Amino acid sequence: MSLIVLLLQLIECFCLCSASQTNTNFEACARLVQQGEGFKGRGAMGIKVYGIATYNCQRVTLALLEFGVEDFELVKVYLKAGEHDAPSWTSMTPFKQVPVFECGDFHLYESRAIVRYIARKYKGQGPSLFGSTLEEQAIVDQWSEAEAYQFSFSFLPWSLEYYVGRREERPLNEGVLKPFYDKLATFFDICESQLSKTKYLAGDFYSVVDLNIAPSLLRVMTLKPELITTRKHVKRWYDSLASRPAFRKMLQADEHWAFALNPSPAEILQALPA
Repeated sequence: MSLIVLLLQLIECFCLCSASQTNTNFEACARLVQQGEGFKGRGAMGIKVYGIATYNCQRVTLALLEFGVEDFELVKVYLKAGEHDAPSWTSMTPFKQVPVFECGDFHLYESRAIVRYIARKYKGQGPSLFGSTLEEQAIVDQWSEAEAYQFSFSFLPWSLEYYVGRREERPLNEGVLKPFYDKLATFFDICESQLSKTKYLAGDFYSVVDLNIAPSLLRVMTLKPELITTRKHVKRWYDSLASRPAFRKMLQADEHWAFALNPSPAEILQALPA
């Protein structure tokens, strides 16, 4: 079976698996990551985030929290129950995917587009995610492309094979894992070189690149931590991202979105920097 066919099967499983059967207890994690008042989740500002606790949905909650927007509502979407086929859902996202961002009558899908919108809408309330000069903005764009294509194209099938295999209680398919693992190792080697010169991927400032990749790095740390821990500068970078108050609050929000294809609370606790 070709890698392309396997990838398509994994993506189909990801889109159809149930979010309704998991009642994971995040109390221990919430105690550890408590920062200030934490996640409010009343949605009084009219902001809703539809999705499940996957890395792409977490990008959106992380972006909101980075800009101090804590009063939003998380709405779990039950994919296996067919909620993503309902006309009310397809009117918001014709591709029937999560996440979807709602603010009043405005709806937006595609997680990276949502993150950019949040950063522009709340500019001045949080970090400057795009750089301050034309050259900095170009480097941010460059690393954004690398994150989306060089990293995510390998990370998605690689991580899904672990989580789907765990859920189905079957042996892992090394034919899927090894080529994508090798590509991830190459990506992190390149990051190690870059991070030996700069604090973050696109420079010495926290950018949209770091925000978008942070939830995925948490999963790498729970599956194959040596991809990060054996690279000194990558480990320092990961620790700086996972120590941010917004990142810790993002984990608190996950209690509302508990989902089977994710790290367990114990794995999350182990993956967080001391």
